[in-house]
Amino acid sequence: MKRRKMNTLLCSVMSAGLVMGSMVSVTPVMAEEMKVPDEITIYTYYADASVPVVDGTVENLKEIYPDLKINIEHRTDSDGAVLKTRAAVGELPDIFECTGQLTDILRKSGDLAVLDDAVEEKGLADKLIDGNLDIKKSDDGHYYAIEQTGPEACLMYYNTEVFEKLGLEEPKNFDELKNVVQTLADNDIIPLALFAQQKWPGLQMFDMAVVGQGQPLGLTGLEDGTTSISDPEYLEAAKKIEELVSLGLIGKGALNTNASQAFELVGTGQAGMLINGSWFFDDAVAGGWQDHIDYIEYNPFADAGKEEEVHWNMSGGTGSMGGYAVSAKGEYAEFCKQVVVDWVEQRAIVSSEIGKVTALKNPAEPKDARPASYQDFADHVGDIKSTTKFEWSLNNQELIVALEDTSELLNTGSYTAEDFIADLEERIPEALGE
Repeated sequence: MKRRKMNTLLCSVMSAGLVMGSMVSVTPVMAEEMKVPDEITIYTYYADASVPVVDGTVENLKEIYPDLKINIEHRTDSDGAVLKTRAAVGELPDIFECTGQLTDILRKSGDLAVLDDAVEEKGLADKLIDGNLDIKKSDDGHYYAIEQTGPEACLMYYNTEVFEKLGLEEPKNFDELKNVVQTLADNDIIPLALFAQQKWPGLQMFDMAVVGQGQPLGLTGLEDGTTSISDPEYLEAAKKIEELVSLGLIGKGALNTNASQAFELVGTGQAGMLINGSWFFDDAVAGGWQDHIDYIEYNPFADAGKEEEVHWNMSGGTGSMGGYAVSAKGEYAEFCKQVVVDWVEQRAIVSSEIGKVTALKNPAEPKDARPASYQDFADHVGDIKSTTKFEWSLNNQELIVALEDTSELLNTGSYTAEDFIADLEERIPEALGE
């Protein structure tokens, strides 16, 4: 970053206009202490459907900060490993995406700036659904990483053209899912495009399977101790995944498949299904596949006759700590506190403009109609009865590692469901300090 004294830019910052109801505010105290840079770096995911959101947010911020250059650095990790290394050597970006467990780690090491004043000055909480930011407060009552939490879930998607060609229907229970997997494999189509280069999709599939057995807490229950990996729902879920893997569920090369490759596989019909968050609806649009991508509404791991009991008990979607944080040790930390709040608000505005479901009280009207499948999901958001945590929302890093390692082995057929449970019966108590 290039340096510039505060008083050379203060006037231009304070005179910047409104953007969708947001305006820069600088208190007199901050004006005396705050240094304003020529440029800053924001470390965030910048690929697939995230590109137009990030680009649009940067454009909006130009109206608020006309003399500021914002450099986007693509986030290359999902577990915070890169940021932990950079924090250790004092090279954190100015603003960066920070997962729940990493937020707690970097807070304790003094690497995160407290964002309370900036959040209050800009009235961010008032612009979101009541209580939406509450989950972002750390256990000491302060904000260290912020982001609006839109209604989300982990879903199983399918290529409607592939299904129609093979005479398949959207599965509503496990027997029907097995038939789908077997039929796809018999026709040399990868049943499920699992981007196992990242470990979370495979682990989230296990969470979905547990929810399908009637345990709505899934992974969340394992972390807070309200459930046990020895409970029958977890074993049954593992057995079902083991059976699907034996039918050829994920095909060869899954461990080397990244997200973009998996999207391409299901979008072009080389794979029949995909597991991802509800944000994949936007990736389908970006790939031009929105007209033949739909989601499986019922939990396909449920037993026949139990479909309605677990309908709209969703995997993923529970809010958690984490979001966008500011490096407390950065030279321009005070200025970046202001920017990060505007970044979160403008990101939500841009997201709503392109059709995402956000937590804004007054979302922008989508510029284009949502694809039919996405609109259907949006229409059913109010029907969701329960959610679990996404893997990165869990706060216990040792637990995450244990779950990731074992689920990867289960998904590749390297050991049985019984081995999976037995391994975790030893590792989970250690991770929880029991």
